[in-house]
Amino acid sequence: MKEDYLIIHKKALPDFYEKVLEIKNLINQGENVSNACRELGISRSTFYKYKEVVFLPTKTIGRKIILSMKLMDEPGALSNILNQVAANHANILSIHQEMPIHNIAFVTLTIALLDGNAIVDEILEILRKQNHVIDVMLIAVE
Repeated sequence: MKEDYLIIHKKALPDFYEKVLEIKNLINQGENVSNACRELGISRSTFYKYKEVVFLPTKTIGRKIILSMKLMDEPGALSNILNQVAANHANILSIHQEMPIHNIAFVTLTIALLDGNAIVDEILEILRKQNHVIDVMLIAVE
């Protein structure tokens, strides 16, 4: 994961990266994407293109992650995910599971990475390869 990231001063980047962060903040406060994009003057396509790759740094970066997952509604699907998280030196802090609709379960996990060398991208890839997993999205890193 370290090789996938650069540290660049925001003055060297186009302003839309900061606007993506501002829009994410507005959405967290209840604003909808269209209004937030219009307010900050960037297209929705720009927001969607960068929303999953632009994060604010924190002092404890990489210690906690929030994942959104779509799983097939099959016995053991979530249990398998939880076992994989534990096997990769991480701890589940919270689980939120919606009622399955059309045989798809929506799950949000907050995970603490216990190993200082745990690599977020590797954990995401491991989870994506599990049986009954439709999609895994990284929502936040702290």
